[in-house]
Amino acid sequence: MSIEIEMQRYLDQHAARSHHTARTYRNALTRFIAFLEEREIDLEGPISQLTIALARDFVTWLAAQRYRRHGADQQLSMRTRQLYAHAVSGYYKMLVLDGKLETTYGEYMALHEYMVKATSYKDAPIERKLPPDEVIDAVIEAALISPDLSGLDMRKQRRMRLIWLRDRAILLCLYSSGMRVGELVSLRRGDLDHDDQGAWVSGKGDRERFVRFSKHAWDSLVQYLTERHDEWVMGNVTQAPAFCRHDRPAGDHRRLPLGSLTVERTITKLARDTGVLERFNLTPHSFRHYFATRFLRHTRDLALTQDVLGHSSPQTTRIYAKTRKEDHIAAHEELFDNGGTGDE
Repeated sequence: MSIEIEMQRYLDQHAARSHHTARTYRNALTRFIAFLEEREIDLEGPISQLTIALARDFVTWLAAQRYRRHGADQQLSMRTRQLYAHAVSGYYKMLVLDGKLETTYGEYMALHEYMVKATSYKDAPIERKLPPDEVIDAVIEAALISPDLSGLDMRKQRRMRLIWLRDRAILLCLYSSGMRVGELVSLRRGDLDHDDQGAWVSGKGDRERFVRFSKHAWDSLVQYLTERHDEWVMGNVTQAPAFCRHDRPAGDHRRLPLGSLTVERTITKLARDTGVLERFNLTPHSFRHYFATRFLRHTRDLALTQDVLGHSSPQTTRIYAKTRKEDHIAAHEELFDNGGTGDE
């Protein structure tokens, strides 16, 4: 079997877990293919070309990769490099276990340990990822401002208005639901729950759960969908994406969903226009952190927050119980500085 065929088999195995996992592994192998092509490895050639030394070199190669973000060249994040190395390590493991590589399992484990160590990092505390209230308020306020469409022809006016209505609904839905951006762009109109002002989303591990939107978010979403006039387009309306493209190449098809990168660019632009990008790196996931912290603080119910966020483990949700530096300081002052002795 060739390298390319075995890669597809590996992807097929992980695609069965969830489309999110499949996408991550596909991105990882796309990078690995680019790496192999730079070294003139024939993808249609035998598996024997894949050596332990080659996999080690891939980790070093990843560290040197750059991409454009906010007008500047940046490295791949440690988290991304870790995910990509993990995926390639898994690919090698499959080949070793299936007897496709002349490598012992012990040699593979040494490779795996090297890749883990080379891409290990200490994640920043969740509090540093939590946007201040004023950052969220400024970006949402900017998203609510209707654009000036004067001077545009009728067709472009309609397109630009739909983009504004869509982006406004996206911001408010992320803000009030805590859903992942991948879940949002995967929503179909048939997933919306009109009786209970929310939607059914498929999260990690294909776990389905209900998310609810605020009244403001729901009204904005309904207005956007109403003005889209999907009934003008042939096909099953329930299968149309809840948030679709309105750029010129998309035309009036209403069948091309947004990508996560488009949502990220929209939020980055709003953050830049409002001046908050200079003080906080706002991303779509920032809204999930913000929602989770507020929801847990309000309900004080870890299990409910876990269910709302779609976490498989309470340990993942528990990090949001440790994010209030202000609460820490207030309790400390009460204990030590306001007449307390600090002794029981």
